[in-house]
Amino acid sequence: MLSFPRAIVTLVVLVLFAGVAPAASQKEIDTAIERGVAYLKSRFKNGTGGGGGGAENYGIGPTALAGIALLEAKVPAGDPTIQAMATTIREAAYRETRTYQISLCLIFLDCLENPADVPLIQILAVRLVAGQNPMGGWTYTCIKSVPGDHEQRLRAAVKSSELVAGSGDPKAPAPSGGGAGKHVAKLHPEIEKYSATLMAARVNDTNIDDNSNTQFAVLAVWAGRKHGVPVEAALDQIERRFLTTQNASGGWSYQGGIADNTGGGSAAMNCAGLIGLSVGIGRREETRLRAEQARKDKEAAAHPAKPNDPFFNPPPKPDSPDGNKSRPKHVPDAKDAAVNRGLGAVGAHLSGRGPPTMGGDEYYLLWSVERVGVLYGLEKIGGVDWYAVGAETLVRKQGSDGSWGGGVLGSHGPDVSTSFAILFLTRANIARDLSSKIKPGGTELRAGAGPGTPAAPSNTSTTTKPATPDLNPGPGPLPTPVADEASRLAANLVAVPAAEWSKALTKVRDAKGGDYTKALAVAIPRLEGDRKKDAREALSERLTRMTANTLRELMKGNDAELRRAAALAAAMKDDKTHVPDLVDRLTDDEESVVRAAKAGLKSLTGQDFGPASGASKAERKVAADDWRAWWAKQKK
Repeated sequence: MLSFPRAIVTLVVLVLFAGVAPAASQKEIDTAIERGVAYLKSRFKNGTGGGGGGAENYGIGPTALAGIALLEAKVPAGDPTIQAMATTIREAAYRETRTYQISLCLIFLDCLENPADVPLIQILAVRLVAGQNPMGGWTYTCIKSVPGDHEQRLRAAVKSSELVAGSGDPKAPAPSGGGAGKHVAKLHPEIEKYSATLMAARVNDTNIDDNSNTQFAVLAVWAGRKHGVPVEAALDQIERRFLTTQNASGGWSYQGGIADNTGGGSAAMNCAGLIGLSVGIGRREETRLRAEQARKDKEAAAHPAKPNDPFFNPPPKPDSPDGNKSRPKHVPDAKDAAVNRGLGAVGAHLSGRGPPTMGGDEYYLLWSVERVGVLYGLEKIGGVDWYAVGAETLVRKQGSDGSWGGGVLGSHGPDVSTSFAILFLTRANIARDLSSKIKPGGTELRAGAGPGTPAAPSNTSTTTKPATPDLNPGPGPLPTPVADEASRLAANLVAVPAAEWSKALTKVRDAKGGDYTKALAVAIPRLEGDRKKDAREALSERLTRMTANTLRELMKGNDAELRRAAALAAAMKDDKTHVPDLVDRLTDDEESVVRAAKAGLKSLTGQDFGPASGASKAERKVAADDWRAWWAKQKK
């Protein structure tokens, strides 16, 4: 990646993260995304677009990146532009030898979710595995070449796979969904032979690699994992690399073969390091979840569930060996410590405390921050609401033609910069199966408090402030049997496998009928982590279709999840007539509803009269009175 003079970079960091401008409204963000999508579709309608300034942008790279951005912006896989891009990418992928391009092509095909693409995904993934150097990283060149006879055999293997699967058309569309497809058991036999050939010709090249190429390869290798490619050894090397090359400041250098303690590392490369560490966290959580599932299966065998009651989960009997013991708490390990230090380094940049250096341009940096924020489930890093500030920056900087980039700070060119911008604004999650395993509570993340910030004590002492009482205790089981349609839909949603989660949630979000709204409200309290967050977002989006009167009634209803979602939906519709309704919700008994109402008020008005998080009822009432007084003045 390119670098900039110190003064220019300092200016960029201040512009991006000073937070001096009011937050962009959801309507402004949606409009910016729509205009950016229109720009990319106009540029890539024939399957190819323009290039940019960085070497990684030559060839098929911009097309694949733009395709990922369009899919994350909910452009259907069957859209003519997406199909044209897919044709171009499939054709180029057979001969591609470079790391950026291989990685982006693989991620695009993974997001496209067409079963006919699995063999091609496998081809790209085995090239990445073969291109990894002994230090666990990648440089610009992944493999040296693709001989003609290799290409012919691979094309024949892919074609035969399509015909066996019953799909003779590799262009056939499939639903988009960010790479949440089903796992494939093993490699195609011909691709397994190809992999062995690549590994035999592998050179233990110790030339300096870089963490920019490496972070893209990491995401692509992880995606290849669910398509039958054996990547565990490569993931071991990635984990070892980022654990052993972290700088004293908590960051990573651009050239990542060794720890460079002469500098703090750039914000973008520190994000790259956190992406590298995420696969170690994800695999660790998989192991934990398997053990937890085994425990649950053992308990279920001992205490069979009641018929037709999917939520019945009886506790162990008091006289059982572990009947009076809770599940052991997670003990932070070296990976947690490294992640927290890395977040501290990124947080120092975003809050203006770190060295003003970064690689690439501002749009590359923004997408780097977005990937970390989404992957680790963080609303703030270094005390900065990274999405609010970044979205405001992008809304203000968008060009008249819907693009971003150009000039010194858009060094990758408008096609690539626009793709980065859309990926940021859509909160793109191109590794959903990884982010779903990384929970802030499970990894003890400190949200980037900064180097030197004491970690919270692992053991509760007698002086620890008592936890705030839970105003909305966990749900009981659904009625037995599950008789009504909403409960049935909720049960199905909670039980859906991880690979089918995104598709199932989208169906419930978009379907017509009140049962689907109720199903989301019933399911949310029974979900955890990213699933709960996704379902809450889906419910809010669903409620934006409601009339103002309906939202008003929902905000007064008995269901806390519906009250919360209605408050957010009112803000998403950018309807200021809901200001009084949101002010009334500031005194709600449920803290999540209060937070949603405050967020809605800030979005609609650009003002902030409180209340603070965790405020008492009296403090909430004072804040509500302040809001009412301010609103009364605006109406005069």
